[in-house]
Amino acid sequence: DWLVSIPWGVSTDENFDVKKAARVLDKDHYGMKDVKDRILEFIAVGKLKGSVQGRIICFVGPPGVGKTSIGQSVASSLNRKFYRFSVGGMTDVAEIKGHRRTYVGAMPGKAVQALKSVGCNNPVIMLDEIDKVGKGYQGDPASAMLEMLDPAQNAEFLDHYLDVPIDLSHVLFICTANTMETIPGPLKDRMEVIQVSGYTADDKLHIARKHLWPAARADAGIQAGQVSISQDALKTLISKYCREPGVRNLQKQVAKLLRKAAFLFATDATKKLSIGIQNLAKFSGPPVFPTDRIYDKTPPGVVMGLAWSSMGGTSLYIEAAEIAGAGSQGKGSMRSTGQMGDVMKESSDIALSVAKRVLRDLSALPDDDASSEGSPEGEKVEQKAGKKAG
Repeated sequence: DWLVSIPWGVSTDENFDVKKAARVLDKDHYGMKDVKDRILEFIAVGKLKGSVQGRIICFVGPPGVGKTSIGQSVASSLNRKFYRFSVGGMTDVAEIKGHRRTYVGAMPGKAVQALKSVGCNNPVIMLDEIDKVGKGYQGDPASAMLEMLDPAQNAEFLDHYLDVPIDLSHVLFICTANTMETIPGPLKDRMEVIQVSGYTADDKLHIARKHLWPAARADAGIQAGQVSISQDALKTLISKYCREPGVRNLQKQVAKLLRKAAFLFATDATKKLSIGIQNLAKFSGPPVFPTDRIYDKTPPGVVMGLAWSSMGGTSLYIEAAEIAGAGSQGKGSMRSTGQMGDVMKESSDIALSVAKRVLRDLSALPDDDASSEGSPEGEKVEQKAGKKAG
């Protein structure tokens, strides 16, 4: 049954219209100009070559920025069928290569299932969360994907269940990941990586106004004229409640507002509702991020810092406080608190050593307190830094 169900030689007619692809991407996604340009360049090359086979695209970015929906837009613009499955937490090689027919409940791998499901041999197959592939006693699925994704090998991909070579060279594989660090090197080398960055506050405002609010209002069963939200309320919602790079949390906050509005309408508490800055906290609760600014002007010993990760970032204050009196001059030390990494701890130690060296050169410290523990290389670095600071 599986052999006759596979679409041998059946393919859909591809569309390499770059202008149509641009319209589809602009309709489904706001902003993201760099990502759209890369996709349009990819389609333009396919138009000149007559095919986009032999390419594996990997969208890398924080959650909620639209990586999966971009893959669907690519399939729509190319006039290809779309099939998606998640490989996050997958630990069994048989999910990719299929089971041997000797096992009870044996099934083909995901690639063969995808071909049967879409009914053609040139779909767009999306592998979600490829950076979270597991590894267990059943084998390493990431290594098994090499044969499936490698353009030089997948023309004769061998599924263990069918035991017949399958041509996957016409399939366009699109992968998504949150980070590149956990993707194995051999698998990473076969991918064309496209970085999908987070949205700015203006992008979020437009997305909330044009997409999230109408969709959430329809899901809540509210008519268009029953509830409205001001521009300033949306800006406050974005800046003080939803600071993540994507729009998933913003979507939840918008849905929360409309659920509370639906409750008021259902209980006949009101017939029409307008949400502004004054009553936003009544529906959304107190702000999660009240403010970044603690000081109008930072006092001595306080500097601004920046915390950054692939999921987002924020500004923070770093403060140095004196805890010893003047009687302990020359005997001081420094203690760092917080979740500081080794590099930050080493940097603070070097800064302390440089400060002591500068003060000693200014005759503020006795000579016997100017020594610093560490390797000879570290001493040379500190001596050079002290001379520059002096």
